[in-house]
Amino acid sequence: MSFTLKILIGLFLGIFTGVFLGEIAAPFSIAGEVFIGLLQMTVLPYIVVSLIGNLGAISWMERRSLLVSGIAVLSVMLLLGLAVLLVIPLAFPSVKSASFFSSSLIETPKVFDLVELYIPANPFASLANNVVPAAVLFSILVGIGIGGIPGKEGLLRALDVFADGLNVINKMIIKLTPAGVFAIAAGTAGTISLTEVDKLQAYLITYTLIALTLSFVVLPLLVTSVTP
Repeated sequence: MSFTLKILIGLFLGIFTGVFLGEIAAPFSIAGEVFIGLLQMTVLPYIVVSLIGNLGAISWMERRSLLVSGIAVLSVMLLLGLAVLLVIPLAFPSVKSASFFSSSLIETPKVFDLVELYIPANPFASLANNVVPAAVLFSILVGIGIGGIPGKEGLLRALDVFADGLNVINKMIIKLTPAGVFAIAAGTAGTISLTEVDKLQAYLITYTLIALTLSFVVLPLLVTSVTP
């Protein structure tokens, strides 16, 4: 049985279990959150270690070419992200609230700080708060700095070993995906009502179409445009 089939079986079994048990299936959501947390656990450390280790191991000419390509790719993805943020809301109907008072009227809106998002003024805060762009920039600059220092081989070997260890942990967690998908589906199906599903159908359809387009059209075209 293929791994994809196991995931699909876990998904449908989870939906059936949630619908059958109803609110009793709510605790499955905790197991789903644990699974998602385990998946996220190794992502940022692996990105940081891999960038520092790989950039530190190549020559300055290679680093310069890679840096130019990386900046170009990040710029394209940033523009693509901004375009998506501007266009996607147009796909949803405007919803008017019937309540006279809403808590959003007195809440202070969150300020979107692009400098904090991309500039790692405090790298440890960026890592702790999962600010990925700032953490990536920090890792790139550290890798470039290490590349020109003699005696770096020991550190690079240690980083490679650390990255391999994170990769092993990630593979172990991915094996739990069918069970994790089952828990997420069961918890969601058991706690959501048909009325809420009806309200969310426009979002679900739009989200699915966007995800498929970005995954199978936009990102592959972006990769093929900057790699052999």
